[in-house]
This record gives sequence, C-alpha cells and structure tokens, in this order.
Amino acid sequence: MKKSLKVVFITMIFMTILSPIAFAKDWQWADSYRTINILYPDVNFQFYLEGDRIDPNSSCANRFDIWKEDANYEAKVALLLLAFQNSNQVRVMFDNSDTGCDTSVKKFRVKNK
Repeated sequence: MKKSLKVVFITMIFMTILSPIAFAKDWQWADSYRTINILYPDVNFQFYLEGDRIDPNSSCANRFDIWKEDANYEAKVALLLLAFQNSNQVRVMFDNSDTGCDTSVKKFRVKNK
C-alpha cells in the first residue's frame, strides 16, 4: 500500500510539472505593423490585419482574438477601436502555436501611420 501511494504521489508531481509545458504558448511578435481591415465583436473581440499571412499555423489568415476572459479586455478593445478609427497601425504578439481561427493576442503596440 505504501509503495502504491508513493508511485501515485510521484506521478502527481511529474504531471504537475509537465502539464504547463504541454500547453505552453509560443508567443511571438509579428514582423511588422499592419492596418486593421475588419473588426468583429463576437464572444471574443476579433480583428483582421492587412497584408501577407502573419501566423503560418493559423487556418484563418491574419485573424486575431482578444479573449473575453483577458484581465484587460475592455482597455485592449478600446485601444483597437481607436486605432481602427484613426487608421493607425498595429503590431501584435500572438500565439504561434494556435492552429484554429482564434489566434490569441497577448499584447500589441499601436503607432501612427
């Protein structure tokens, strides 16, 4: 009994250590600033950037999401709306490991055109 509890305990420790590694994000900055083409508020806030494909792993070209659960969701959305309104350019830090149409954006920078 003691031996099996020891094995379970060691297994739990390894799973705790390895689980964040298995779901690690691959955050990467886009190579350039781009203009926002489309804004699409849905469950999450989605926006599209002009030009060539930024995230080669995404199944939707240049579609990025700000997740509703993000602690700074309102501030990020407000800044993106302002950037869109003023035709400012945006450079995103995105999760390069996303393969669906919902490429996560961790942070972004806005600059005047």
